[in-house]
Amino acid sequence: MQNDTQTYDLIFVGGGASTSLILFQLKKRNLLDELSVLIVDAELKTRSDKTFCFWAEEESRMAKELDFLIKHSWSSIVDSHGEIKELRPHKYHHIDSLDLYNFVRKIEGDSHIDRLNVKVDTVSCDDQGPYILANEKFFRGKTIFDSRTPVFKKTSKVQKHLYQSFIGWVIETEKDLPESDSFRLMDFDIEQNGFTQFMYVLPFSKNKALIEVTRFGNEPIETTGAEALLQGYANKNFGDFKIVSHEVGCIPMSNFEIERNNDSGIFPIGANGGQIKPSTGYAFKNMYEQSLTIADCLENGALPLQIPPQKNKPKRFAFYDSILLTILGSKPEKGKSIFLALFQKNETKMVLKFLDEKTTIWEEVLLFSRLPLVPFLSALIQLFFHSRSFRPTMLIVICSILFLLGNHTAAQDILGYGLLLVGFVTVGIPHGAIDHLIESGNWELKGIAKFSLNYISKALLMMFLWILSPQVALLFFLLFSSWHFGQTDGKNWRFSNLTSFLWGASVLIFILGTHTKETAAILSAIDSHFFKLALPFWSLFPWFIVALLTKRTSFVLTLVWLLLSSQLPLILAFGIYFVGQHSLSSWSHSSEYLKLSNKSMWMHSLPFHIGAWALLAITMVLNTFFIQTTDAEVWGIFFIFIACISFPHVIWMHKLYSRNSN
Repeated sequence: MQNDTQTYDLIFVGGGASTSLILFQLKKRNLLDELSVLIVDAELKTRSDKTFCFWAEEESRMAKELDFLIKHSWSSIVDSHGEIKELRPHKYHHIDSLDLYNFVRKIEGDSHIDRLNVKVDTVSCDDQGPYILANEKFFRGKTIFDSRTPVFKKTSKVQKHLYQSFIGWVIETEKDLPESDSFRLMDFDIEQNGFTQFMYVLPFSKNKALIEVTRFGNEPIETTGAEALLQGYANKNFGDFKIVSHEVGCIPMSNFEIERNNDSGIFPIGANGGQIKPSTGYAFKNMYEQSLTIADCLENGALPLQIPPQKNKPKRFAFYDSILLTILGSKPEKGKSIFLALFQKNETKMVLKFLDEKTTIWEEVLLFSRLPLVPFLSALIQLFFHSRSFRPTMLIVICSILFLLGNHTAAQDILGYGLLLVGFVTVGIPHGAIDHLIESGNWELKGIAKFSLNYISKALLMMFLWILSPQVALLFFLLFSSWHFGQTDGKNWRFSNLTSFLWGASVLIFILGTHTKETAAILSAIDSHFFKLALPFWSLFPWFIVALLTKRTSFVLTLVWLLLSSQLPLILAFGIYFVGQHSLSSWSHSSEYLKLSNKSMWMHSLPFHIGAWALLAITMVLNTFFIQTTDAEVWGIFFIFIACISFPHVIWMHKLYSRNSN
């Protein structure tokens, strides 16, 4: 690191609304007199580039503190039918972004604040603390606030990433506006064009207003189409007009996770700090609340700053956001009817309270009961189908049906072993037959021979260990299987390496230990008497405590079906776990890593998939020819075969998980 590095108490990366609100709070509390501050932003912000709006009760702290910046306020709203509705006790407030930026520039002149108008290339931390790299110069900060554009990452199939895009004009009309004292939040009297689109109107005077066309959708709105909608709407509602200024913007409506810099002393703020509400795009009020938290910490603590996480709002609101995003993403044409019903069939103040995430469950039930039912049911089914809870729920159903059919009955055998056969063909064997893709990332014919020899040699080593010492081989198999099973499940539930291993060992020992007689019979057939542990079905109960404490529904459901599986025959219990839990999870992780479709992965697995079945067939034929096989011996041979081909697979999957963690 360079010796001439400048050091500041606080560095703000970005000079937008979140930075401005924090500096306002620090100035208000006279904290800037004792702090050295640097703002780094590529833009000087000398024009009005955004419209900041929020609703608040007239006597709220936010409304009072920002009163000097509020340019316009409205106490009534016009709905899509032209009906005027009161907002009291709320008011809807508008702040011009330039007024906020100019106020911050005045603060800069009065305090020890430096500004650098360049792009920030790096925000990071080393053994000396946080730093930024900008314009090829290093700057250190005891605390760095990072408001750069967030980087989103999808971690689940149920997550959605949409855009709230808008294009607006500030217009002056020749005639007085029909409702100059009321604003229009969502006027759907425009073409939807396969999206959810509406007009947003803020009257600034009797003949001046901001009119804005807004789209919720998978694609941002195009300028040509938006301007045609604006022109038609303005002519229809306001008559002749002239355009004073333009406004263009795009806000993410996303429940994707935001990539975090977890280095000490670096704090994401604004959009980068997750302050945008996914279902509405509103963020200004959340940014204000965040500025209060940060100012409180600076007032009470020393640098480097320790900022506690913001108070967690009830998780059900994130679930509501997910439902709406699912509808808007898959059936955007339904958005109009949902929002119309939301505002027309409910009191406006109740809608605002709900959007502020301050309603009670009973208030939410009443509110939802007045909305179209079918789109929400469809979204719920879609969310459940792609959720982590779907698979364990289906496994509970399967285990329950097999249990009710009775053990070793013809019906249980046909259904149970039929499902296992289908499972082994579709994913059980294929999930280990794509290891060559994990090695190279693509299909390379030249490297296949080398990879195959490497893979088979490891499997043969495991086979020789079974021949030399079945007891040692069994112990080794239990250990690496515990590690592998735990590693796969642990990724789903974000366990540590130790917890993952303990979980994997618990599951494997539970399945074997709740089927002691069957396990002993199979192991006796392969000359091993090592495993004699008998476990009661409730031996997994301590994990229920972990599942409840960590609030992981899919984990709880997994424990339920595992308890049910203890009442099934050993092969079915182990097979359901191996195929239904482990193989499907591993397949999903490989697909995520390789960025390939299920069909493409399965086709790539086919040569090794066929090879695995061929090897199994040869093994079974040879053993049948030389050994008089009982049912236990047949399953013993299959058990050894799985152990042998699993050993190299565990090695390659460990490589995948190591790369992901890095």
